Amino acid sequence: MTETAASLMPETAILLARKDELIGVLQEALRTKDAALGLLEEQVKQLKRQIEWMKRQMFGRKSEKIDPNQMLLDPLIIEAVEQNPPADPVPAGPDIEVPAHTRKASSGGRGELPAELPREIEIVDVPEEEKFLPDGRERPCIGHEDSERLAFQPGRLYVKVLRRLKYGSPAGAEEHGVTIAPLPGRILPRCMADETLLAHLAVSKTSYCQPVYRIEKMLGHSGVELSRKTMCRWLKESGLALGLLAFEIEKRLFATGMVHFDDTPVKLLEDNKDKPRGRRVREARFWAARASPRDGPWTVFHFTKSRSAEELVPLFKGYDGKFTCDAYAAHDKLLPVVDGVPDDSRMYGCWAHTRRYFFDAHKSDAPRLGAEFLALIRKLYAVEREIAEADDATRVAVRRERSRPVLDAIRARIDELLPVTPPKSGLGRALAYADTNWRRLTRFVDDPQAGIDNNPVENAIRPVALGRKNWLFIGDSEAGKAAANLMTIIATCNMAGDNPYEYLLDVMRRLPLLKNTEVGTLIPEHWGAKKTPPSP
Repeated sequence: MTETAASLMPETAILLARKDELIGVLQEALRTKDAALGLLEEQVKQLKRQIEWMKRQMFGRKSEKIDPNQMLLDPLIIEAVEQNPPADPVPAGPDIEVPAHTRKASSGGRGELPAELPREIEIVDVPEEEKFLPDGRERPCIGHEDSERLAFQPGRLYVKVLRRLKYGSPAGAEEHGVTIAPLPGRILPRCMADETLLAHLAVSKTSYCQPVYRIEKMLGHSGVELSRKTMCRWLKESGLALGLLAFEIEKRLFATGMVHFDDTPVKLLEDNKDKPRGRRVREARFWAARASPRDGPWTVFHFTKSRSAEELVPLFKGYDGKFTCDAYAAHDKLLPVVDGVPDDSRMYGCWAHTRRYFFDAHKSDAPRLGAEFLALIRKLYAVEREIAEADDATRVAVRRERSRPVLDAIRARIDELLPVTPPKSGLGRALAYADTNWRRLTRFVDDPQAGIDNNPVENAIRPVALGRKNWLFIGDSEAGKAAANLMTIIATCNMAGDNPYEYLLDVMRRLPLLKNTEVGTLIPEHWGAKKTPPSP
């Protein structure tokens, strides 16, 4: 070996070692970039899902109803289009004659107007010259034909004068003085508004979601100037005065042993000297609780400044029954602790929330699998519709026979897909939600009192969601409590099938005359049979 070759061998070995080292560094850098790229791709997918969800919320249909056949067909069409190029257009063939068919006539026309509505008769007579025959004899009136139209007269404002008669003493008996009829009890003493106006304001804002400034304008068109500040004060004082009645409704709700409950946000004005006008807006909460539809019309609202467990727990103090709710973590604070663990046996889940997760997955990253779960959940709801009016024994028997196998099929698919599905994907979140809350979701099968979802209380919350778009915020904490009392009474009244205005007017007139122990006689249950006729 020459001297030159011998001197090159160590350098070659060093270069080869450096090459292997650089290859390792580059491979590690490539793996790091691949991991970062995968993370970025996942983030892009997640952001796309969020954008699609927001677009559906802003511009799309809020309803989750979809045709089951279309639901299963969509992913098949997508797959077919992706795997097969479009075929060449088929040339048009000869025209085909389609036999005529008979179309069913639509049930047009108008129905009869209610017989209990008052009738105002307007006489339309023939001209005088047509009442006589050519020979001068008068035509006899042999009858009439009536045509009815529905008429409307805007709300009428009037002044009710309460005239109390005074009686003196005859001459010679002046020592007996003067006697005058006492003032009748009023729900708001020394208030200028009559109970008819107070009930109208409460129903207009609570049931029909009218903001006070709009009511102010409508009253102004009738020639009456009432400031919104005055009407807000009347509403607040009326709601607080009805607190005992709201409490009676709550006692009957808790007595059923099953409470559906949920919450919804609302803006609250608070004093804050650091703000330009000395006030700030914060997010508060209305909590709604409702009995199962089989147990009565009882619906209760509460107002709290936050969604924390410290605010929630006192609302259900003394209640040891069952709950149907979503999976919000603070709800577990309502459960008794056994051996250091909350007793979960009183909590029931909501299949409507679970279905919403799978619906989002169906609309985003898993159209086929999402459709599969939605079809299974649809079978559960079909069973519930059939047994809605059945007795307790039938409900349990049918659920065990028909709902249990569907639940077993859902459970099997969850166990199969959960380990191989990305947890942050739409389907992954749906599977995780169902898996985490599975015991609560399946507990309804053996309990005839329980429903399949929390929709009864979500329906009760809808007027609040609509109302806050109109009246915007709550003025203070006391106003929030007053609004909750009015919502409690009017929502329960609506569920009982009573007219909220007539009911509230009757309650406002009778409540001041009753003792606290007698307030329970005013609850909406069977109120229609015992209501007092309104005074003129």
